[in-house]
Amino acid sequence: MSIKHFLTLLAMTFACGLCMATEAEAPNAAHQAALDLKNSVDLFVSSRSAGSLNEFKKAAAKVRLMAERGEPFFRFLMAVYAQQEPLCALPRELQNKYLTEGRIYMLTHAEEGNSMAQYLIGLDCEFNLNSKEDARFWLEKSAQQGSALAQNALGMVYYRGEGVEQDYERAAGYFRQAAMQANSIGEYNLGTLYAQNHGVPQDDDMAYHLYQRAAAQGHSDAMNNLGWFFQQGRGVEKNLQQALQWYHKSALSGNPDGQYNLAFMLATGMGGTQDPEAASQWYHKAAQAGHPEAAFKLGVIYRDGQGVEQDYKQALEWFSGVAAQGHAMSRYAIGQMYEDGLGVPQDYNRALRWYQKAAEQKNSFAVNAIGTMYYRGKGLEKNYELAEKFYRIAADADFPLAQNNLGMMYLRGESVTRNYDMAVDWFRKASRGGCVEAVYNLAMMYEYGRGVSCNHVNAAKLCRDAARRGHVGAAEWLTINGYSTWAND
Repeated sequence: MSIKHFLTLLAMTFACGLCMATEAEAPNAAHQAALDLKNSVDLFVSSRSAGSLNEFKKAAAKVRLMAERGEPFFRFLMAVYAQQEPLCALPRELQNKYLTEGRIYMLTHAEEGNSMAQYLIGLDCEFNLNSKEDARFWLEKSAQQGSALAQNALGMVYYRGEGVEQDYERAAGYFRQAAMQANSIGEYNLGTLYAQNHGVPQDDDMAYHLYQRAAAQGHSDAMNNLGWFFQQGRGVEKNLQQALQWYHKSALSGNPDGQYNLAFMLATGMGGTQDPEAASQWYHKAAQAGHPEAAFKLGVIYRDGQGVEQDYKQALEWFSGVAAQGHAMSRYAIGQMYEDGLGVPQDYNRALRWYQKAAEQKNSFAVNAIGTMYYRGKGLEKNYELAEKFYRIAADADFPLAQNNLGMMYLRGESVTRNYDMAVDWFRKASRGGCVEAVYNLAMMYEYGRGVSCNHVNAAKLCRDAARRGHVGAAEWLTINGYSTWAND
């Protein structure tokens, strides 16, 4: 079959879908072979956008095989995506060869009006020629002929503001055109706009129904978002078991976000099933697919021995991999390991350097940690003024640990004038943020009447709250003061 015939078949099937042939209309072997190749191209250009990594791997392998056999169309297709997708990677010289050879005939077919050729030329202009204007020209040509691929691509151009002024309404228009063709990517994209209140009025019900339609066609990002909707009760009644099921469907499709969310629910027991071992396995799958948060979670799992044997070396490897990519919490975690000597020689200077890297990204954990190093004089001279400075930066960013630390500085009069009222204020803020140490500190302020009226009843109530959350000091205070049955109260 000629390239022109194949491109025409691709353009027709991508634009309007394939009709099932009757026995009398059964295609000949050559036509059937072209349909099989078309299905591979369909998966290749659509599955990655739908978040289905497993499907994309299969399609990419088929496209690469055809390219290696010398098929010009598949060589061009592989080369267009080579810089965008690791699974399509080619040596630069070979990529340039495939692009140079393919552009000649692909541009000819695009100029003749073939919508698939126009779409691919548009991507080539965007990905490889760095010509946003030419990319929009060819994508618009293709979209005008009903190419859902081009309509979605143009929608993303305006959604992200790539080479044009960001325009959510125009993006919604293109996504709607694709969705009206029952294109799963268009349905998902339009649903996301309804969920985000971008370019259309926020409508969780509409978003939910669009996600359902896309998920029914195998769109794994839509499956993941349905899980989120059930988890949060958006557009549907909250149902954690349903959330777990949708995350599982998405995860089985190879979607890294679905795998991460499934792992989180299994790790925490949300949805009624707690399974740390299974959680670590799903985190591992997501991390291998490039999910940075999953890699960070794996580091935490190995560091703390959650469902796996504790392994500081593995933890450091996972943290280091994403820290190199700029993941702030992993940089903070590496700093912790050096500060505490976990699997590495204790080194306050190296810890401080990692904290500083994370703090430059406005990571409040790291900012607070730097304050504590100044407060305790770890690896540098003790300096309450600098400690207070860093605590305040993190506290003003609503970080509970720093708010509690700042409260302690007002209580003790360190770097600031002793002020019990301010101490109580910061302890209250930290308590509302979930800091159990602050709950205990606030209890002691009531017990001794500092910054508040002396109130033993309030002190006992707050100590019960702190003790139930594992605060040893609060539990001891309750026992000393005769509240021996506090755990059963």
